[in-house]
Amino acid sequence: MTLAKRSIVGSIGLLVLLLYPQNVWAEGFKNKDFLTMQPEQQKFWLHGAIESLGHVAALKKQELGKCVYDWYFGDQIAKRNALILASIEKYPEHTPTTILLALTERACGKYLGIE
Repeated sequence: MTLAKRSIVGSIGLLVLLLYPQNVWAEGFKNKDFLTMQPEQQKFWLHGAIESLGHVAALKKQELGKCVYDWYFGDQIAKRNALILASIEKYPEHTPTTILLALTERACGKYLGIE
């Protein structure tokens, strides 16, 4: 799937989440809350979040978006999930998006914030 198609799919997923909000969008959603979700819900949430981060990174530079997407959805997805979950468990008072942003920027380079 090309980056453009992934961006469209991610945008549609984000639109669905915005139109049909769940408790994960509630103010104060922390890693400790993420860990109470069923594994299937965690997987869905992570896929949507990575798709969104990849889209945001691609807006800065297409190669960054591809790197973010490939980092998670590549051939080491089980290893990435283990790393993400270990990080989420280590920092229960942070947000899952903070963890994902830190891990993807470490792997691919900075794509948010002031340079």
